[in-house]
Amino acid sequence: MVQLFNSRAAIEPLLAEVAARQRAVLEGGRYILGPEVEAFESEFAAYLGVAECVGVANGTDALTIALRALGIERGDEVVVPALTFYATAEAVVNAGANPVFCDVDPETLCMTADSASAAITERTAALLPVHLFGNPAPMGELTDLAGRHGLALLEDAAQAAGARLDGRMAGSLGDAATFSFFPSKNLGGFGDGGAVVTDDPELAAQARRLRFHGSEDKSIHTEVGYNSRLDELQAAGLRVLLPYLNDWTAARRQAAEAYGRLGLGEVVGLPRETPGAAHCYHLYAVSAPDRDSLRNALAEAGIGSRPYYTTPLHRQPALTAFAPASPLPAAEQAAEQNLALPMGPGLGEAEIATVVSAVGDALAR
Repeated sequence: MVQLFNSRAAIEPLLAEVAARQRAVLEGGRYILGPEVEAFESEFAAYLGVAECVGVANGTDALTIALRALGIERGDEVVVPALTFYATAEAVVNAGANPVFCDVDPETLCMTADSASAAITERTAALLPVHLFGNPAPMGELTDLAGRHGLALLEDAAQAAGARLDGRMAGSLGDAATFSFFPSKNLGGFGDGGAVVTDDPELAAQARRLRFHGSEDKSIHTEVGYNSRLDELQAAGLRVLLPYLNDWTAARRQAAEAYGRLGLGEVVGLPRETPGAAHCYHLYAVSAPDRDSLRNALAEAGIGSRPYYTTPLHRQPALTAFAPASPLPAAEQAAEQNLALPMGPGLGEAEIATVVSAVGDALAR
């Protein structure tokens, strides 16, 4: 059996240290917004090269809080790629704004300046590119586009912890960025967690108020906020894992290189990096026209695989009010053809060879 998510082996040696750190939290009795959260926020900000990190309860809340901290208001429009997890658009709606869906680049599967431009109107207030599967969107051209139109630029970096673009960390490239620490992520915790990061101290202060009922002191509430805080136990565990993230990212990139070197590109379409990017391969998603048959064959061979976002956002029943009049062909094709293959820092070359062989056998039938 080759599992789809191969990360357990990497964290197994660290579990005793995680347990010890979390036990110290339990014995200390400080469970909400204590020293572990404060330390993790400082350490994660330093890792990304940003000034501020605000820990929140999950990645979806991070998006909603970041949008509001950026000044997004009811009736504003936010441009969102149609191929991503539902939470990206859900957060826009929860912030009171309207998502406007754009297509993605057919090779990188990310929003581009060209695709976003087609969705901009006089009501557009922000661009919300997603670093899909761990591949950074082309932030240079999106920054230029946002500047020309006076738009906020928020990175959805939920899948991109450890990725880089032009030597800078994903999450340090826009006005703000958000992360998820869901357990399956490259920097995954032991439950839910998320963060808003930025170089803007006032934006960070606003995010801190919003995560805590719109208050700084539990007494005066200056706005209607949320109860959304990264807890001490999660922060304690994340602090143990963070120093290993670069090594794990390197291992994921080596696995991706091995997939190509061992001939996978001869039978399916391989992931394509944005120019200048160092993909962190949260998912290794290939393109296969006969995706469902391939997945069934891999399951028979004991190999995990999974398609993602098979119903693009503009086709989701809850979002039909925001659906564009015109099709978004690249997003729709990717939804029909993408298939994530096993990936993780513990994935060995022998396992990769097994996967490549099984894919070849399946498509030769």
